[in-house]
Amino acid sequence: MIAECDNVLSCHNTTGNADFLLQVVARDLDDYSQFVDNVLRKLPGISDISSSISLRELKSSSRLPLNTIEKT
Repeated sequence: MIAECDNVLSCHNTTGNADFLLQVVARDLDDYSQFVDNVLRKLPGISDISSSISLRELKSSSRLPLNTIEKT
């Protein structure tokens, strides 16, 4: 279900306290709240949801710094 959701930009299975980390886009907080209530909370096995909201983007890159990696 998450793979087909347009609001989800990425989904990662993680270690630590959370099992999954989702990068979600929404028009505003009301839109995000509706996504949480209508999509995330209805998924089987969801027992806890924790959110962090990005206030602004300071840097974004998908380029790997291959030139700076030392060869061993």
